[in-house]
Amino acid sequence: MAKIGNNYAADYENTEKQGGGGGILPHMYAQLQAEAINLTETQDKKGWQAEITFEVIEPVEFAKRKFWAYWTIVHSDGFQHGAYKYGKPMFDRFGYAVGEEITADTDTDDLLFKSFTAEIGIQIGNKKPDGTFYKDKNQIERFFFTHEGAKEPVPELGVIGDGTQGKKRNEPAAANDNRAPAANDNRQASSAAAAAKPAGSKPWGARK
Repeated sequence: MAKIGNNYAADYENTEKQGGGGGILPHMYAQLQAEAINLTETQDKKGWQAEITFEVIEPVEFAKRKFWAYWTIVHSDGFQHGAYKYGKPMFDRFGYAVGEEITADTDTDDLLFKSFTAEIGIQIGNKKPDGTFYKDKNQIERFFFTHEGAKEPVPELGVIGDGTQGKKRNEPAAANDNRAPAANDNRQASSAAAAAKPAGSKPWGARK
């Protein structure tokens, strides 16, 4: 359980691991829930990252399968920082999809086990310094909202086509690394944001 932090500001203007125990999930529309959210400091010590474990609810043949996202949600460089530019809007959309307006007082527990519909895509693994590639991994491509005024209907759940489409290469791995936390080579973790905060404030709220 953790509060998001004093300086977190939702931006709804932009709100429009591989699968655990069975390999990568196919490209599909699915009903999901966040099973766990942990907040860690970014590697450059300028912000905070949400490590999220997503679990499939439906389609039933994929129920209980998991994948991971690593979204930078606070950073002192703002949208000039690539991982924040990707991760912050994704986190805001996630909150909107589960009916929570994320603020500094939002507790991560308030975002857990609330179902929403999303398109799950496949990101082709980025190239490593040694010339080999990281494994392909799942990521959320799009959220679907049920609120009044939603711009598009919630689609029928299921695999899209043959399940292999929607692949992307060279997206910022640090913003959405699906490997389990213990194996996450690209995880951003650290702490200068904490050093800059006043005593008693939430470190993940230290965005300038």
